[in-house]
Amino acid sequence: RTGSAFALFGIASVGLAALAFVTSLWNRRDPDANSLRIQGYVQRMFHAFVSYMRILGILTVDLHKPELLRNTAGRIIVANHPTLLDVVLLVAHLPQADCVVKREAWSNPYLRGPVQAAGYIPNGEGRELVDACVRRLAQGRCILLFPEGTRSPRDGLGRFRRGVAHIALEAGCDILPVRIRCEPPTLMRGQKWYEVPDRAMTYTLEPG
Repeated sequence: RTGSAFALFGIASVGLAALAFVTSLWNRRDPDANSLRIQGYVQRMFHAFVSYMRILGILTVDLHKPELLRNTAGRIIVANHPTLLDVVLLVAHLPQADCVVKREAWSNPYLRGPVQAAGYIPNGEGRELVDACVRRLAQGRCILLFPEGTRSPRDGLGRFRRGVAHIALEAGCDILPVRIRCEPPTLMRGQKWYEVPDRAMTYTLEPG
């Protein structure tokens, strides 16, 4: 069942890349509108993917205070990053999100097309990252960022990068923290996707 879910994700990513390419050709004059449209496609794809895994009995999701994730315009969302599925679960519940993504995604044949077309922002500590995020926030868009920069260590949180603080100070915006927990722990750093537990994963998302 887990294998079928990851296979579906790969196929859907290829389809999304093709759709992103066609959409970008359709309206080249307004890249911001194009990126928002593609982000909508990504959100619906992630929501369907989470629903598929729930139907298969792979996971359950316990979302606290869902209203906090429905009102995120002009805010930065920061979260810990315990598992491989964290960004999928968060984006599936957000009306819009400009994700700060690892630079390696632009070298991945499955992910390069969607992340580029969605206008996602490559991570880093430089001026380029801060300026890109501040510009989006000024437009009333939401930034999703994992300040550890990679998946959390097994024993807690990794060292936070400073980028999120610089962005928040320059943009003068609110930060919404989200705590993510997964029981039993799986899809963590160093674990293979097929090293699954013998019972369903329970994800708990706690905004605020």
